[in-house]
Amino acid sequence: MNKNPGLSFIWIIFVAMIFAVVGCKGTVVKTSEPVQPAEATGVPAATQPKAPVVEQPTAEAPIPAAGTSSITIVIPEDPPSFNAVVGDTGYDGLVMNLVLLGLTAVDPEGNIYPELAAELPTIENGGVVADDDAGTMAVTWEIRQGIQWADGEPVTADDVVFTWEAITNPDTGLWVRGSDYVDKVEKVDDYTVVFYYNTIYPGYLIQLGGEQLVVWPAHYCDPQEGFVAWECARTPLSDGPYVLKEWNVGDHLTFERNPSYFEAGKPFIDQINVRIVPEETVRKQMMIQGEADVYMWATETVIHDLADTPNVKISASPYGRFVMRLFPNQAAKGSTDSQANPHPFLSDVRVRQAIRMAIDVDTIANQIFLGYDKPVWTEFYRQPYVCETPRPVYDPQAANQLLEEAGWQDTNGDGYRECSGCVTAEAGAPMKLNFYTYAEYGELLQLTQQYIADNLKKIGIETQLNTFEGSVLWTDAESGGIEQNGDFELDLWDDGYASADPTDFLWEIYANDAAQPGNGWNIVRWQNEAFSTLLDEAYTLDEAKRKDIFCQMAKILDEQAPVILLFSTVNADAYSSRMEGVQSNINDLVTWNAADWKIIP
Repeated sequence: MNKNPGLSFIWIIFVAMIFAVVGCKGTVVKTSEPVQPAEATGVPAATQPKAPVVEQPTAEAPIPAAGTSSITIVIPEDPPSFNAVVGDTGYDGLVMNLVLLGLTAVDPEGNIYPELAAELPTIENGGVVADDDAGTMAVTWEIRQGIQWADGEPVTADDVVFTWEAITNPDTGLWVRGSDYVDKVEKVDDYTVVFYYNTIYPGYLIQLGGEQLVVWPAHYCDPQEGFVAWECARTPLSDGPYVLKEWNVGDHLTFERNPSYFEAGKPFIDQINVRIVPEETVRKQMMIQGEADVYMWATETVIHDLADTPNVKISASPYGRFVMRLFPNQAAKGSTDSQANPHPFLSDVRVRQAIRMAIDVDTIANQIFLGYDKPVWTEFYRQPYVCETPRPVYDPQAANQLLEEAGWQDTNGDGYRECSGCVTAEAGAPMKLNFYTYAEYGELLQLTQQYIADNLKKIGIETQLNTFEGSVLWTDAESGGIEQNGDFELDLWDDGYASADPTDFLWEIYANDAAQPGNGWNIVRWQNEAFSTLLDEAYTLDEAKRKDIFCQMAKILDEQAPVILLFSTVNADAYSSRMEGVQSNINDLVTWNAADWKIIP
């Protein structure tokens, strides 16, 4: 079975660049006034939201009215829109969570729970009907009744069907996880919809939920504008805990409590101001002085700087999502075929294992990253899929021995090895490689690159260091992307799977078919039939079987070291000590549970 999640990454980068230039600094976008609750039924009168108007910018974020509770979130840049799957900046997801709901959401431990859905469909409750022999399945979603958009219209199955058709429109939509596997989506009645799959797809529970996907209002969004560019993503109609009141581009977004939110009594805070503050030092100072209440994505250095501040607390996710990793290209530089053109030494598993042994991960995590990051050596370290894979030892002496066995020796005494009996290079070929990383991460990653280079030098591997913009490393082959074209030898950057299911991510990084340029992100050009067979078998609804398969895959990855995992970077957010309920979440943004936030009396 050809499990192809599609080259979503490239398309999303392209669209993100488009949205990054949308809007002008200082423009104010106002939505309609928040709908007042009705007297008897709790359902407000249906009113069409007013068209947005442009006003002169205000000098600073609005001061909350007397008697209202208010908090301020600080972020460095405007969200490109409220459609997080299009821009994928994180800031779009932050504000999207305040105003829009998906069928489901995911908590910090990876547990999926219903939002718009009345319950999670399963085989046991009849919501999932799977035909293993035919390789098909149907999933029935029941929508909660009584949830309404801010104009009083109910949220129904029509909105779910409309959203899916907009997303998958071949001209104006885009690829999203699992979209290849859905043949059609049908409305059964006003509150029931069925997804029909052409395969067994274990990620169905976050098909229209999780971190980036929500349901959009069919009566409000214009299908002619298209999913990736529609105006309703700039002036959203809320069914979430808050309503967008004002967006002063470059300065602030103001949200007010949604009086018709479906969870009675929530949210507990009347107003949320999202301030755009580009300078990190200013954002930190605002937290220290009590002028801000939530600092999104607190890095290791920010945590360190705020650690002794009495009025600031840090919330860290139970796990880190992004794992810093090395990508050793098994194909010769400039080639994308590791079978016909193997790399002179990275194609040898013993060399990859030696590189892993030679890197002092604890020193990097504890000294460069200030002790906040945790060593990680397997893709299966997060619940519910954890495999007991022994940690590779840091042993430069054993690494040297492996390189000797692989036929790489320092024959001329210059401190670096040459081929002397190796099987994939000519005699005398130097053990020298280009070592790349990306610029946007900053100083910590550059220091890490330099430290790893020093580690490799100690075992006789010479490196030439270079830093590129991420867009140059990761863009598509036709645009000159370094990795898609195989024009690298060893790369260093961070990645990890979103939400609670790793299957599509594993396909993208390790599947045989994903090694083809434009078809995935197996940029190391690793080919392993046993692994790919297991990966196909992991597309099952039998959770016990999946866990067993994943741990078999973990063993292969540990033995072969196609990608060398180092450590998980901290996923944390800072918040004011006057608040409670804030919890960082690798499966979503910090606002995932904003309806539960409270200000301590």
